[in-house]
Amino acid sequence: MNEKIELSVCVVCYNQEKYIAECLESLVSQETNFKFEIIVGEDCSTDNTRIIVQQYVDRYPHLIRPIFYRKNVGAVENIKQVYIAAKGKYIAHIDGDDLAFPAKLQKQFDILESNIDCNICTHDVKQIDSNGEFKNRGLTHPQGKYDIFHLYQNLPFFAHSSKMFRNKYDSNFWEELLNNPKILDIDIHVASLESDYIYHTNEMLGAYRVGVGISFDNKKINRDLSLGAERVFAKAFNTFKDDSYKLELIQKSYSLAMLRCAYSYAVYDKDIELFRRYVDKSLKYKNVSFEQSVFKIAALLPMIFFPLFSIRSKIKNR
Repeated sequence: MNEKIELSVCVVCYNQEKYIAECLESLVSQETNFKFEIIVGEDCSTDNTRIIVQQYVDRYPHLIRPIFYRKNVGAVENIKQVYIAAKGKYIAHIDGDDLAFPAKLQKQFDILESNIDCNICTHDVKQIDSNGEFKNRGLTHPQGKYDIFHLYQNLPFFAHSSKMFRNKYDSNFWEELLNNPKILDIDIHVASLESDYIYHTNEMLGAYRVGVGISFDNKKINRDLSLGAERVFAKAFNTFKDDSYKLELIQKSYSLAMLRCAYSYAVYDKDIELFRRYVDKSLKYKNVSFEQSVFKIAALLPMIFFPLFSIRSKIKNR
């Protein structure tokens, strides 16, 4: 009973009655050589999510610690509260519709214990649809240690539910960082990386649910995603304004990020205005000449290129 909690698994959920039991089952079945806790932030769901969470609390009272809000607080405040409540040396973030595979917690814990220069550990994930079917394509990235500039260039290259990080921040840090309901996971990733590294393992240690959550709004791209990318880069421009080499890296990454935003608006929204807007933002820094040239032509001929982008997306996502 006096064994120290080494890891806090922070689960955030809202209206996920279809998925939360599977998520929690994948966590309570984890085998580790250290003690961990599971903190579940249940944000006043209008379905049976809270009832299911309570059933798991009743079954695992010494493992699961719920935060049952009296009124809906929103996703960002939910994340803030579960992180502040965490007692562990490390925090593992899990969304209530995602899954942990066997040995996930132990393997990430061991990696962070062995790599003191890494503040974050992430892993490859399989993709699973709303019906529980695994898709052929997963979210993968080469194994290695990566710095913040790699993160900016590939923002992000991992699923939020694959992230474990050192719990070295006090409540004031989270209160200041998560003071805006529009804050996204990319804001958190950048702020928590600092000057340390991300260790990414190419092992498939979890599953990420696609087609649900905040990424899409009525089957269209959530505008908060592109606005969040702009916000993150605005801070980066200010941070590295006095270092010409690092600033150039940020400019190149910004150009790529804006092209990715433009591509999403072409594929999912078929929105010519937003597509052209983000192509123009990318062209502010002419560092990615070939891709920018293609998108510049596409901005002139969207009715030709949009179907081509959609075909490419379908092939890539098979």
